[in-house]
Amino acid sequence: MTTDDIQPTPLVVASNRLPVGLRFTDGVLSLERTAGGLVAAVDGVARGIGCDWVGWPGSPVEPPVQAEVVSALAAQRLHPVFLGAEEEAQYYRRLANETIWPLFHYFADKSSFDEQAWRSYVAINRRFADEILRIAPLDARVWVHDFHLMLVPTMLREARDDLEIGFFLHIPFPASEVYRLLPVREELLRGLLGADLIGFHTIDYARHFLTSCVRVLGLEVEHDSVSFEDRRVEVGVHPIGVDVARFDALLDSSEVAARIDELRSQYGARRIVLGVERLDYTKGVGHKLRAFERMLERREDLRGHVTLLQVIVPSRLDSPDYSGLKRELEEHIGRINGRFGQVGSTPVEYLHRSVDPVSLAALYRFADACLGTPLRDGMNLVAQEYVLCQEPRPTLGDECRGMLVLSEFAGASHVLSRALLVNPWHVESTSTALETALGMPEDERRERTVAMAERVRSLDCTKWASRFLLRQAEANRRNRRRTSLLLRGQEEERVRIAITRASRRFLFLDYDGTLREIAPTPQEARPDPALRELLRALARDERNAVHIVSGRRRLDVDRWLTGLGVHLCAEHGFAWRTPDSPQWHELDGVDLSWLPAVHDILARVCEEGPGTSRERKGSGLAWHYRQSDAEYGPWRARELLSELSASLARLPVEVVHGHRVVEVRAAGVHKGAYVTRVLADRSPSDAVLCIGDDRADRDMFRALPDTAIAVHVGRGDEHAKYRIESPARVRALLARLLGPRSVLERA
Repeated sequence: MTTDDIQPTPLVVASNRLPVGLRFTDGVLSLERTAGGLVAAVDGVARGIGCDWVGWPGSPVEPPVQAEVVSALAAQRLHPVFLGAEEEAQYYRRLANETIWPLFHYFADKSSFDEQAWRSYVAINRRFADEILRIAPLDARVWVHDFHLMLVPTMLREARDDLEIGFFLHIPFPASEVYRLLPVREELLRGLLGADLIGFHTIDYARHFLTSCVRVLGLEVEHDSVSFEDRRVEVGVHPIGVDVARFDALLDSSEVAARIDELRSQYGARRIVLGVERLDYTKGVGHKLRAFERMLERREDLRGHVTLLQVIVPSRLDSPDYSGLKRELEEHIGRINGRFGQVGSTPVEYLHRSVDPVSLAALYRFADACLGTPLRDGMNLVAQEYVLCQEPRPTLGDECRGMLVLSEFAGASHVLSRALLVNPWHVESTSTALETALGMPEDERRERTVAMAERVRSLDCTKWASRFLLRQAEANRRNRRRTSLLLRGQEEERVRIAITRASRRFLFLDYDGTLREIAPTPQEARPDPALRELLRALARDERNAVHIVSGRRRLDVDRWLTGLGVHLCAEHGFAWRTPDSPQWHELDGVDLSWLPAVHDILARVCEEGPGTSRERKGSGLAWHYRQSDAEYGPWRARELLSELSASLARLPVEVVHGHRVVEVRAAGVHKGAYVTRVLADRSPSDAVLCIGDDRADRDMFRALPDTAIAVHVGRGDEHAKYRIESPARVRALLARLLGPRSVLERA
């Protein structure tokens, strides 16, 4: 897969920061391109198609020079969103960094919420969305990044339905039990669900997001999507990689080779354990120091022969928490060096600064181990960079010198499984793993390193971007195909005229979720007098053949709808009766020998799950979970679908997942077969209207002739041309078919 596979759709990228920094020297503005996986990824895909980028310049810009900055940035297709000092403090520092960041990394005790900061976050997200809308041409592809801009996708969707929208979260998404602590939990989820595709680094993060959609919003989810409004929002796992080409070029350079020689001269035979982190409480540097200290306590023979070279990149030192963390780490390093330091040998060497790319590549190549102990990390690209630099290469020799020791709580642990994975909270086992890494035989190091380096190459950031944007485009195309026309206004009038002008009309109407709102229990969904009178009035017109096509038992359908002059079809087409006869007819030759086995399975599932129940129908069984726990029900339904599909694979049955119900029915018994049989003597001039709301009704839609009018209740369905919002709107539409003088319609 290459960037050539991406269609030349205009691309707009939005992130909190622009990929450049501003510098004023003696009043002269210059732009400095920043490095990073996202910048390299976007640059890679943008070479052939071009790209506009919306973001904050990274520092306040005084109004008198903003026009100059806009002009300079426009030359590189960059579009600034300016923030004042107070806006930066509220939106960026307080809400993003002091509310979302700690909670999403499982530090709930460090997460604080402030209403003013939230209002600023909403306002700044709106400003980003407005700038995107200003520059995005028709049908543009928009790719929004990270936790600073979680409201932007829905803001864009509400303004422009033509846009193709993707969102990628670069930090973890926490388990729903943690996420639900967030006061604005619903708002952020709804903000994200404006996207066609939402991407995460790991399957855990994606699963946590889906679970939160169930628990917080009560939405229906599948393993890779969320049903939201009239769209299917896809959820994908797309682990980001490093800029492989950049590191290959560095490692092939004479500068890196020279720097490695300098390191050999400096450290001689001493073993080097490397740590590279940004200053942050999520990185677990204190846990790393304790593990290293514990190793020196146990292994006297390693004292004076092993050095931990710890690079800590400065970050947020204006925050008391971060300045306090820096002081705490420096004190700990001082204690270790005081206990185990020797003449000419320092156990921990500490660099509180950024390291240039040449020096960093040389350190990666030279180090005997890389120890990464984040307590929670979205990905951890340092781990990938280290592995790539350890790969055998002609310019630097065939040696695999080092081994990666990595926290299992880093996203990279999902893609670098041949590393020595540790729980950083368990100091003893982390210490032991570091010993193992330093003593690992060369052939094992090579086997592990080569396998991991190959994986890193497959995750190259440009390939990552290409794969994500391709799936984003596919998700958008599927949503556009699924999008049905809303049956309102002129569209509704056209449908009404088309039906009322016909001399004969077939009306196929589902019951639950279509004519009647879904009730907490099946028994509570009986029709009220107004609905009964509406159906009676429709059937009274001799031009109308009204068919209620339901999945319910014939007993319920008979008790509720007899005497209204309508045709009744129950149990998904297995049984039916005409208005002028009390006799029910059944399909012949249906094999029901499998019923006892399914009955036993569903009985067991009902015992396990409070609030669930089973229902016997003529040609099958149903398991209802309308009253079960909001998370348990959908999860157990997915498990049950998998179990039934496997155990019944060779039997003449079908398993259908409806609105909070799983049904097992005899093969060939479905609503579509009933519709086909009824329409066998249809004339081309007859009008056909079919309305349904769930998967079982797709069988009806598929059986309709091309001229029929198919309407889906709720979100759109690719098998129905039209959609209508609710059963109440369905009843209003049917009342309009009675004519403009209808008492029912006026009511």
